[in-house]
Amino acid sequence: MFSQGTVTPAHDEFAKKKQETKFTEVVTTDSLPSAELLKRAVNWIKSENPAYVISGGTSTSGKAECTISFLIKPKELNAQVDYTGKVTMKVVIECKDSKYRYTVSDIRHISKSGKTTGGSIDVAYPECGSQIMPEILWKKIKGEALRDAGLIVAAIKEAMKIDSGTGSKEEW
Repeated sequence: MFSQGTVTPAHDEFAKKKQETKFTEVVTTDSLPSAELLKRAVNWIKSENPAYVISGGTSTSGKAECTISFLIKPKELNAQVDYTGKVTMKVVIECKDSKYRYTVSDIRHISKSGKTTGGSIDVAYPECGSQIMPEILWKKIKGEALRDAGLIVAAIKEAMKIDSGTGSKEEW
């Protein structure tokens, strides 16, 4: 009677793990040392761009990271839902000799008022609820956030091609 123990169903650890939208790629370079690649990443983090704001830039040995914000607002004149605010994402650039890896993750929508915050773009329904923000509008915001992440990926690839010694030096 006790020889057969209770059988627990096999649980899958990946079934509970929620899906996260990430843009990541390992890019190989022409025999550049990791210090040079890290300098290029830091130069990009320090740079300014009118399309987005880079904040919270930090770097350690072999890794640079920051948070990027894009301003977002309704394109209609009298929008039903005022979701004006920003889309934020975390960017990490890890450098090794002759290669680097960038990761764009944690993409979120935060409204200025706080009433129409969408939250993470990985969820099907916004944080504020589907009664406040319709599903079609949430999908539109998610699409715009993914497009912004694509712009960041392109900017990183371009910045990592520029020699750190020829960075923008101001003349005065």
